[in-house]
This record gives sequence, C-alpha cells and structure tokens, in this order.
Amino acid sequence: MKKVFLTVIIPIMMFVVVGTTKQAIAQKAEIEKRLTELGIETDMAFNNLSENSTDYSCKATMTETTSEKTTVETASFNPLNAQGSRWTLNTVNGESPSKKDIKKFNKAHNAKQDNLKAEPDENSMKIVNEDDHMFVIGLKYNEADLPHKYKFLGQCNAEIYVDKEAKRLYKVKFYNTTPLKIKGINVVKLDMTIELMLADDGKAVLIKDETIIMDVKLLGQMIEITEETEFYDYEKVK
Repeated sequence: MKKVFLTVIIPIMMFVVVGTTKQAIAQKAEIEKRLTELGIETDMAFNNLSENSTDYSCKATMTETTSEKTTVETASFNPLNAQGSRWTLNTVNGESPSKKDIKKFNKAHNAKQDNLKAEPDENSMKIVNEDDHMFVIGLKYNEADLPHKYKFLGQCNAEIYVDKEAKRLYKVKFYNTTPLKIKGINVVKLDMTIELMLADDGKAVLIKDETIIMDVKLLGQMIEITEETEFYDYEKVK
C-alpha cells in the first residue's frame, strides 16, 4: 500500500509544483508587459526602495510618535559620500544631536555594506487588482537582497500601486500576516506606505514620504508606534 501511495502522490506533487511555476512565470510576464505599455521600467518599479539607489541628495524630517513622546529628527543625505556616511543627523527636537543620538541614527541609516536595490521574489508576483486608474501588483522581497534598514520587509507582503493615468509609480504598501521582530521589538501588526514621486527630469523615482504604523507588544502591553519621514529638496548630484 505504501508503494502505491507514493507512486500516486509524487506525480501529483510534481504536477502542482510545475503548474504553480508556470502560473508564476505567466503572471510575471503579464506584469512586465503591462508596465512596458505604461512606459515604466521593471527595475524602476521593483528595485528602488531606498534613497541609496538614487543619484540625488535630499533632506528629511523624521518623526517618531508613541503614546508617551514625540521625537523629531532632521537629516540630510548625499550619495557622493562613502557608503556608511551618506546620511547625516542634523538636529533632534530642534537641538544639536548627542553622541548617543548620532550612534543610534547611524546604526539605523548608515550601513557600511548595503544593497542598493531590492530584489523581489519573481515567483511571488501577481496582479492584485486593476481598474481604469490603478494597476496593483503583489509580491514579496527576498530578505537577503533588501537594504539594511528594510530587512524586516522580507517578512511582509508588498503591493505596488501604478497610476495608469499619470503612467508612473504611485506608492508601495507593506503589511505582515504573522508577528515579526524589528530591532528586537515584537511587532504584532505593521502597515507601511512609501509614497513615490518622479524627479523633475522624469528620469528617476524618488521617495516622497514614508509612514510606518506598528502595533507593538512591550512589557506585556500593546502600544502604537508611528514613524513618518518626509523627503524634500532633492538635487541631482551625479
């Protein structure tokens, strides 16, 4: 009986795997076709999650809010600097940053060895929704290929929104389906939105703002943490 069972089940499993692979390839091909029709490069759509991948300097205001306090940091980014020193923390709550502030900031933003481009799992690509205005693509990113500060997104599902009328990327959303850890913190629920914009010359996709809302379990209690980053004053430098 065992031999008969194995003889039957193995071909069925192979059929399922082959069928799933073919479906994934077909979805990827259809997505790339739709993007090409809109004049959007695939690399531009999927790979540029980090400001590190741009040729533009910028400034940023980073606001972290909890039930107890709000912290506002201002910073500047220059891709001409060596990797590991491209971000500079300028102020914390309107004051000069302390050594502790700078150390914490550099750990989060100035990885010395970082991936410039995020690589998606091609087998996870699928068309989530499409109407006259928006084309929505679902996928997951390989954690090993994500930039340092975005490693946790490898545990999340992603949705890329393409504005069909403007023919440009509009935003990327991430959400988790199971609890995850970020910097040692137990995150029960995460919603993250990266809103995008085109550079003035229309040749690059830049981050306009980034919002992360997390429900975190800390010392047995649930608290909400919101992190908002606004990017501005972009200038092409290379």
